[in-house]
Amino acid sequence: MEIPHEASLLIKVAWSAAIVLGLAFIAERVSTRIAGLLSGAPLTAVLVYFFVGRDLGTEYVVESIPHSISSFTGTIFFVLTYYWVSARLERFSVWGGLGLGVVVYFLVAALLHKIPFTMTSATVLSLSAITLSSRLLRKIRIVRIVRPIRLTATQLFLRGGLAALLISIVISLAETVGSHWTGLLVGFPATLLPTYLIIHLNYGKASTHAMVRNFPTGVASLIIYIWLVPFTFPALGIYGGTAACLAASFVYLSCIMFLGRIRPGAASRSAPPPSAPLDPP
Repeated sequence: MEIPHEASLLIKVAWSAAIVLGLAFIAERVSTRIAGLLSGAPLTAVLVYFFVGRDLGTEYVVESIPHSISSFTGTIFFVLTYYWVSARLERFSVWGGLGLGVVVYFLVAALLHKIPFTMTSATVLSLSAITLSSRLLRKIRIVRIVRPIRLTATQLFLRGGLAALLISIVISLAETVGSHWTGLLVGFPATLLPTYLIIHLNYGKASTHAMVRNFPTGVASLIIYIWLVPFTFPALGIYGGTAACLAASFVYLSCIMFLGRIRPGAASRSAPPPSAPLDPP
C-alpha cells in the first residue's frame, strides 16, 4: 500500500511528537523509572526502518543491521556523557551535557563506521556497553515528580515540534547516506535529546538522572527489534515485520516491569517542585 508524501510527513510528525509527549507525561505523572525504561524502546527505529524499507527496499535495511546494532553503543555514550557533565555543572548543565553528548555520539559513530561488523560482533559490543553503563549508573537515586507543571499550548507545541524535526532529519539522512550510516543513525538520540531537555529544564537534573538510570535496561528491547528485522521484514513485509518486531520488543519490556524490576509509583524520594515552569526551547 502506497502512502502519499503528505501522509508520510504527517505520520513522522505525529509519531515523533507522541513519543516525546508520552515519555514526558509518564515521567511527570507515572514514574521516572518507567519513562527511563521506555526511553530505550525502539521508538525511533520503528520510523527509520519503516520508511527506509518502504523507499529503498528490505535488502537495504538488512544490510544496515550490523551497524544499527553497534550504534546503540554510541547512544549509551551520549547518555553517559549527558549524565557525567550535567552532574558536575551547576550552570548550563543541560546544554553542556546534551551538546557534548551529541558530539560524543558522532565521534563514536564515525569510529564504528570503519569497523566491518557482523550481527554477532555488533551485539557483543552493544551488550558490553549496556552491562558497563548499567553498573556505572546503578547508584543514581530514583526520584518522583510530585507536582507536574500545567502545560500551555505553546509548551506542547515546542515539546513535540523539536522531536518531529529531529526524527524527520534523521529519516531523510538515513535514505541518502548509505547503508552503514543508515544503521548508525538508528541509534541517534532523536527522542532522548528533547525528552531529557524537557524534564531537565522543568524539573531539574535529579529527575532526568532518574530516567537515565534505567535507559540501558530498555535498550535491550532495541536489540531485540533489530535482530528480528532480517527475518520478519522479508517474510511478512514492511507492515507485518514492523508490527512483529515491535510486539516482541514490548513483550520484553512488559516482562521487565511485570517481574518487579521497574514498578510505577515506587521511588526513593521526591524531586523538589520547580519554582516556575520553563518552556523548552
